[in-house]
Amino acid sequence: MMRMATVRHIGAIAFVAPLLFFCLHGAAWAEGEECRTKSYQDKIPCYKQLFERIIRTQGTEQALDTLQQLSSVDPDVRHYSHPYTHHIGKFSFTHYKDAATAFAHCKDTFWSGCYHGVLEGYVSQFPNLAPKDIASVCSGVKDPRRPIFMKFQCVHGLGHGLTMHFQHDLFKSLRFCDALPTMWDQESCYGGAFMENVIWFQTKPHADHGGHVEQAGNAKLLDAGDPHYPCNAVEKRYQRSCYMMQTSAMLTFNGYDFAGTFKECEKAPADLVETCARSLGRDVSGYTLTNAERVRTLCLLGPPHLIGQCFRGAAKDFGFTHASPQRSIALCRIVDGPYKADCYAAVHEFIVDFHADTAKRFLECRTADEAYQSICMGLPPARR
Repeated sequence: MMRMATVRHIGAIAFVAPLLFFCLHGAAWAEGEECRTKSYQDKIPCYKQLFERIIRTQGTEQALDTLQQLSSVDPDVRHYSHPYTHHIGKFSFTHYKDAATAFAHCKDTFWSGCYHGVLEGYVSQFPNLAPKDIASVCSGVKDPRRPIFMKFQCVHGLGHGLTMHFQHDLFKSLRFCDALPTMWDQESCYGGAFMENVIWFQTKPHADHGGHVEQAGNAKLLDAGDPHYPCNAVEKRYQRSCYMMQTSAMLTFNGYDFAGTFKECEKAPADLVETCARSLGRDVSGYTLTNAERVRTLCLLGPPHLIGQCFRGAAKDFGFTHASPQRSIALCRIVDGPYKADCYAAVHEFIVDFHADTAKRFLECRTADEAYQSICMGLPPARR
């Protein structure tokens, strides 16, 4: 009788499981059916048109919810999720016809790409864009709970928008970023410009990455023969932001050889080697879809003096990806002892930007390893 009951239960589970899956994801499955059977490249315009239809009829929030659901049933959507959120944000600006309104409809999902897309839409409305048109655009972004986090989304998105507006003339985009009022604003904008440069290269319809692709003014985006380009071609003040993205280019060219990319980072200027390793940590986070155990495995491929920086980059990306310090802390809890301090230092950097309220920072850090809670809070390390 016990065996019969077990068989019946298994049969019931076999029937209920797909039914439950359809109840949870059925709407997304139906919405995306026309796109899901297409090739990877053909899916992209198909899904973009789908999200535009949803924004027009149901709003930005529903488009982002649909993207979230589709990402759970289509791995290609998951891997391209950040560019999709950019498109949702850009089309939202077109739909609502106002940057502040469109910004208010965005969410933090998928690296907050919706906010970045709004800025792309804002910049695209100026046929003869001048520095004065962007100098104060982000000053109106107000969020008393997370002022720094939201301000970053705006100025980083502006870097994306400028690069797209100038037909991926990276060098011109960086000069426009210089029009922003503070160094923090400028560097956040630089990061968006360099990220857009890599994304555009990766999504161009060239089947292999054996060479380089040229854009406005015949300027190269990236160069397979020189994995440090464009970082070694820009002025010194731009190089730190460049190397914070450059491992995405290196991995594109070397077939995602993480150990080899650590070695390539060691060829960067001496003061930027650790920055490059943090960039690799961010890429490890994205490549593994924020799987903590896989991140641990890949970061440990590096030389001892760079492993902590890899975890540092990954932990910060966990926070931005999920808009939650707790995901970063969960990663740090499984990191090996010698590298925990670096990991929790990244949590502190993220948590300061994410929470303006010190009490909320304290509550978040209480879930960290007890001996590292002080680092999480930015206090002198506890004696161990």
